[in-house]
Amino acid sequence: MKLYLYRSDVRIQPFDDEVADAQVMLETLAETQERACRKAGLQLQRVDSPDQAIERPCLLAPDDLYFSEKALADFLKACRKQGSATGARMALARCASVEQMLPLQEIELVDWQGDSGQALYDLWYVPDGDLPEDKEQLRVTLATRCRPLTVAMREIVFPVRMPVIDEQQNTFLFPITSTICCRIGHWTHLLWLSQMAFGVAWMEHARSHSVWAALKLLGSVAKERSINRWKVLGQMNVIGKDCDIHPTAYLEASIIGDGVRIGAGACVRNSLVGDSVTLADHAVVLNAVVGRDCLLTENMFLVSSLCYPGSILGNIKTQMAVIGREVYLHGWCSLLDAKFVGDIKVLHKGKRVGTGRSFIASCVGHRAVLSAKILIHPGREIPNDMVLVSRPEDVIAEIPEDLAPMTPMVRHQGTLVPLETLRKQSRKRS
Repeated sequence: MKLYLYRSDVRIQPFDDEVADAQVMLETLAETQERACRKAGLQLQRVDSPDQAIERPCLLAPDDLYFSEKALADFLKACRKQGSATGARMALARCASVEQMLPLQEIELVDWQGDSGQALYDLWYVPDGDLPEDKEQLRVTLATRCRPLTVAMREIVFPVRMPVIDEQQNTFLFPITSTICCRIGHWTHLLWLSQMAFGVAWMEHARSHSVWAALKLLGSVAKERSINRWKVLGQMNVIGKDCDIHPTAYLEASIIGDGVRIGAGACVRNSLVGDSVTLADHAVVLNAVVGRDCLLTENMFLVSSLCYPGSILGNIKTQMAVIGREVYLHGWCSLLDAKFVGDIKVLHKGKRVGTGRSFIASCVGHRAVLSAKILIHPGREIPNDMVLVSRPEDVIAEIPEDLAPMTPMVRHQGTLVPLETLRKQSRKRS
């Protein structure tokens, strides 16, 4: 059977990338779609419009739809179980992982009240009949032929306390699941997917290496002589070939690519680290995705973020951000990530819209350079190839030769002047 992906014309800003090239965990969206199809025994074919999907029966979806291996396989299995003559549409019951991805998505919600409801996705099983060329007409055409088919799923939810003033958002429900489906139309979707990346990636790896996974789990319990989850998670890592990991580094529940270098005192938890990444001494990566060939300098702290390949992160701390390809973040630049009352708004389709979230940083475009003392408001987009520097008067560029010893000096208009001089000028103005 074929899965046809028809062109959605979605481009992810500020990168201006086609959605197929969007970074989903450690791959492009196109690569994840192709891998999921191979695992499910489907042939993937990309077409310009729905009417070009000519084989029957078939699966049909827009090319901006992300589906994990398990979501696709379970939907296909459910379609076959119900009978080949009945059309179907992918549905997931309301849960934390579905709600995690909801903002800015164009999906249908059914009976969405209280804690119940279904989210309907544009993944269709089409047993027969013609399809329209017009993408907008597709839902109308298929709605009468394909009933919602809810895919069974499991998830583990951890409540995480958030430092906010608004009592409605003081606890975030962090989901772990391998059954995910969502439309990708904004950089925030890439961010939220990356925050669930380890659960998806580890379960997909475990299903492909079931014997290894069972032995790994049993071996970790036997080695630690404990079922303490922290001790067990400390042994539940997947480490690639030719890695150089300092013995004082700490790894927990993470997937490490080939040729990775991890320095003394570094920490990686619940994260994906791509090939040839370098984590310098005391770098920390928590619940994040670091693309191949990236460098995190000493004491860098990366939390709940997505970093495209080839970037250098040299600032002190970045969390809840999306960093493009070959970006350079200088020490002391700051992507502000919190709004203590109300939600953070982002630019979407030419308008600034709410995300329903109090914690989101910004998205930095490809090849951008952010120097010291740059502050970015939450939810902003830095365009590709931008170079942002501090104001000249904020930097001491000239050191006078006649500085008096042991005299308090301050920065003023790019040079040093005695503190008392500024005080006198201030008193005169007042």
